[in-house]
Amino acid sequence: MDEFERYSARTLGPESVARMRELIDAPNGFQRETWYPDEVFDAQVAYYGNQTGRTAPEILEDFAEAMVPGLLEVYGFVIDPNWTVLDFLENTEKIIHRGVRLYSPRARPPAIKAERIAPDEVAIIYNSPRRLCMVAKGIIRGAGTSYGADLDLIEDRCMLRGDSECYIRVRERAVAAPPPDPE
Repeated sequence: MDEFERYSARTLGPESVARMRELIDAPNGFQRETWYPDEVFDAQVAYYGNQTGRTAPEILEDFAEAMVPGLLEVYGFVIDPNWTVLDFLENTEKIIHRGVRLYSPRARPPAIKAERIAPDEVAIIYNSPRRLCMVAKGIIRGAGTSYGADLDLIEDRCMLRGDSECYIRVRERAVAAPPPDPE
């Protein structure tokens, strides 16, 4: 909740955040380690959508992408500095979500399974009754940006299309070598 307020302040301005707080009856804002019902977050996203004309999935994916640098800062102590972006994604559940649960015991990150299926590809299986796979995709994109990697996301299955889980393949694109100097 507090992270979404910071995102909203950066993108809509502080006046808009004050109005959002009034409308969802949270005059003092949100505290980092406090748990809030999903309905409060849904109200924040709905307000943001009313202000911007964007859909909830668009907002949530953009928000998740934008919050990655802050997450890496907070949970950086559990991230191996030698990891690539694919290593990071492969270890999200095992390392990162464990850190999230320790830091915020009432947090409910989704169960994610990730496995390396090729040297340049990780498969991520997302399954949550909250069906917020767009947040997972935003975090994947944000991780790519933070690591300076170009990623392709291929959604083979999606809960929002009626599948029982989301299956997202993340492939790191090879960076083309610059052309040789003609001299």
